Amino acid sequence: MRLAGRLVDVGAAAVLAAALTAAGCAAGAEGTAARADENAVLEFRWLIPPDPQLDPPLAAPLAIVADEERGRLLLLEAQPPGLRVYGLDGRFKTTLGGEGGGPGEYRHPIDLAVSQEGIAAVLSMSGRVTYWGAENELLGTVAAGGAGLATRVLAARADSFYVKIDRFPPDDVAEFRVSTPEAVLPGARYSDEAVPGTENPGSSTRNHSYAVASAPGGGLLLSPPGPDYVILRVGPDGESRETIRRPELEPLRRSAEEIETIEARVRERFSELGARPPDDLRVPTLRSHIARLAVAPDSTIWALT
Repeated sequence: MRLAGRLVDVGAAAVLAAALTAAGCAAGAEGTAARADENAVLEFRWLIPPDPQLDPPLAAPLAIVADEERGRLLLLEAQPPGLRVYGLDGRFKTTLGGEGGGPGEYRHPIDLAVSQEGIAAVLSMSGRVTYWGAENELLGTVAAGGAGLATRVLAARADSFYVKIDRFPPDDVAEFRVSTPEAVLPGARYSDEAVPGTENPGSSTRNHSYAVASAPGGGLLLSPPGPDYVILRVGPDGESRETIRRPELEPLRRSAEEIETIEARVRERFSELGARPPDDLRVPTLRSHIARLAVAPDSTIWALT
């Protein structure tokens, strides 16, 4: 596989692009990123709220996805919970679902993903996934959770999605389960139990807070924390395919303030679900070099560091 590393300055953040093709792997620095005309005037549009009197028009937006093929912009809102649908002109069309526990309703929504077929998956913290079709119709609701907290939903391929469930002691593992609008496949497709970097030295707990993305062909990309800069590529069968490293980068350590903030956030999420947090909850001192991962249509991996 040909790997071309490219560093692009985006304000205060650095974005690494690594082009992945299906032919084999070799490292090189000869690749150059395609760049738009820096002097060009970029087109932009404002989102128009469903009620112009709302202040603020967006209380707590969680995620936004552009579905260009169907001319939609989908925005997941937390307060009140709802999936807003806009046209690509920025004009509000409708809201899908609302607060509650019935069909098409959400409690504590946290993430949104849209498949190439236009299926939108709204993930709630409990692991409940609500699916909407390309014509904004309700397709179904599936319970993909279990013992733990649901943290991410990712479009895989066709009508299937990955749901990331962070389980705490005694299991203490992050699982990626495959879900469709009709069902959840039995067993986890992938588990980070043996992933280097998720260990927390000096503690019985592991670190499941890291960047993930869907890989080309329906697989997964993970960037676990730890002493090494690494991106793991997992195939749709759950088997490891590739490891991308940058050994010249030093480990990143969390400050005491950051650790306290993360602990408080986890305890708050357990409280919202009416559950008791683990007694030995500890936040690992090491964190991932990569904050976010994304994959472009040409299979280029973009890593926000």
